[in-house]
Amino acid sequence: MARKNKKYHVFTDCDLDGAGAYFVLKNTTKKSYTYTVARVVDADVKIGAWFEKNNINDYEMIYILDLDISQHPELMKIVDRKNVTIIDHHSSHIERADQYKHARINIQKETSTTKMVYKQFDGANLLSPRQKLLVLMVDDYDAYKFKIPNSYELNIVFWSYQGDRVEKFLNDFETGFHEFKQTHKNIISFYVKKLKNIISTLDVHTAQVSIHGKKRKIVAVFATSCINDIASHIINNYKSDIGFVVNLNTNKVSLRRSKTCDVNLASLAEKLFDVGGGHEDAAGGVMCEKFLTFTKIFKPMSIKKF
Repeated sequence: MARKNKKYHVFTDCDLDGAGAYFVLKNTTKKSYTYTVARVVDADVKIGAWFEKNNINDYEMIYILDLDISQHPELMKIVDRKNVTIIDHHSSHIERADQYKHARINIQKETSTTKMVYKQFDGANLLSPRQKLLVLMVDDYDAYKFKIPNSYELNIVFWSYQGDRVEKFLNDFETGFHEFKQTHKNIISFYVKKLKNIISTLDVHTAQVSIHGKKRKIVAVFATSCINDIASHIINNYKSDIGFVVNLNTNKVSLRRSKTCDVNLASLAEKLFDVGGGHEDAAGGVMCEKFLTFTKIFKPMSIKKF
């Protein structure tokens, strides 16, 4: 029997790609959605709680975007329903995609989930030129290529939002990207100065670790903001294969690799953390006893002047 009042709900990641994926879904389908923003580390709590409070049969479709929920086996079973669509590009999720038996899945290797939603819902024909430009910018940032002007700055603006970032992102860029507002420009300028200051005071540690029979140089630092930029800095400045950025405020560790490194960081994160995963070139996890034991091999390193 068809539902009289069709209802739709979206679960999406808390980052720029998660917001971009929801932006594309909303503007291509033209449907009315309620949504929940989650992270991989708390997806089991947030999504699980929603499923307990709501009758899934009341919903025409539930979308899960840019969230590797394979990190939570029990949650995979809960969401494996015919009226659930899962779209994601995390490599650790791709490896377990065959465990879904009923949900509609689009889980594959791609530069961003935003791009996947764009392809699946015919964004090429349904979005305006300025909306397509925004999609390109989000995809460019998530792939960390920086070939599209302003993609780097767009991420700075996104993470500057307080409260519901997804809502504020949609409010600012509903019609696509035209130009940054003056408030955005001020935020970007402040961020660049802040990053420079953080980099100048980093406490750097290093270790040589054998991975796949080859010695790898790993550099680790502590930071609570500007995570991606700090990771890029320590990899480039100290010529390391892998960079760890430890955030003591969130108890999360971010992993990044150099362009010449072939270590699959998603697999490495799964080995280092009780809860960890991601992509081949960018991953992370929640600090645990296993990781703390691993860090004992790291030694202090003198800051290289630049």
